[in-house]
Amino acid sequence: MVNLFRQNTVFAAVLLVALLALLRLPVLFNPQPYIFIQTAPLSNILFSWVKSLPDPIRLSYVMATVLVLMQALLVNYIVAKHGILYKDTFLPGLFFVVLNSLYPQQTELTPQLVSNTFIILMFQRLCYLYESDRPLLIVIDAGMYLGFAWLFNYDVAIFLPYILISVVIFTSFNIRYLILTLIGIAIPLYFAAAYFYLTNQFWSVAAFTVKSFERTLQVTQFGGLVSLIPLLLLVPILLIASFNLQANFFRNVVKTRRILQSIALLFFIGILGVFIENTHYIYALFYLSIPLSVVVAYYFISTKGLIIKEVLLLLFIGLSIYYQLKPF
Repeated sequence: MVNLFRQNTVFAAVLLVALLALLRLPVLFNPQPYIFIQTAPLSNILFSWVKSLPDPIRLSYVMATVLVLMQALLVNYIVAKHGILYKDTFLPGLFFVVLNSLYPQQTELTPQLVSNTFIILMFQRLCYLYESDRPLLIVIDAGMYLGFAWLFNYDVAIFLPYILISVVIFTSFNIRYLILTLIGIAIPLYFAAAYFYLTNQFWSVAAFTVKSFERTLQVTQFGGLVSLIPLLLLVPILLIASFNLQANFFRNVVKTRRILQSIALLFFIGILGVFIENTHYIYALFYLSIPLSVVVAYYFISTKGLIIKEVLLLLFIGLSIYYQLKPF
């Protein structure tokens, strides 16, 4: 199966859609009720609308599936467009889908999933910094994407240092970049505030926002040791892939090296996001899956140890189906 995704073809894209549908079949046919997270302003609007639809729970699972597919294709496009791996392949998209379909909570439509779209778009814009003759516009765009993501989920504020450090990685330190990043973040916030003010919702939204911040220390549930099996599989994969990436680091062009540094930074920010997530740590795995999908794809892109890699992929798929059928 791994060989089928080592090619960047239409057939691989069709297989990706089929695999995503397979991994989501349990929840699509037997949707489990869950509470819509309505903390940030736009998540409140979105989920209020979803709840007004007929059969909102089932539709929310369908929307989440479509959104994960779009994000997977976007991540795969970014990797291929910028030559992050030494071969064009659908493996980043494959592992983005698999890593975001492991646990039942990941199949839900959540603010974290929606905001992850803007985090991916932010990462895409930053990848153009090195070769751009107008880096200031890219910094503003990155800030705007973070601002939109913030309107869905407040936790994405941790990505502000990611933008600033990535700018230094791709270009150089300049105080203007900090100012422009803050301006970019403020633009969607300003228009959102203006909309709520003109529709006489400003103070109610402000009170709702203050109340939502009171939940930041909420303790999340733990799924038990069985939920950590994917982590035990991922750790050796990440160690091997990271070692190989480091060994071949200077064989890449300068742009690719800087993108890889930005991906490493994105990984550490994603780890931090897991620890500060106030609803359920699994919801924060969406952000972590962006760098993970690239690094894991680097491990699987080699044809060495093909049988082991096939077994590992089947284990991930089997665990996903098991967790969906026996949620914790």
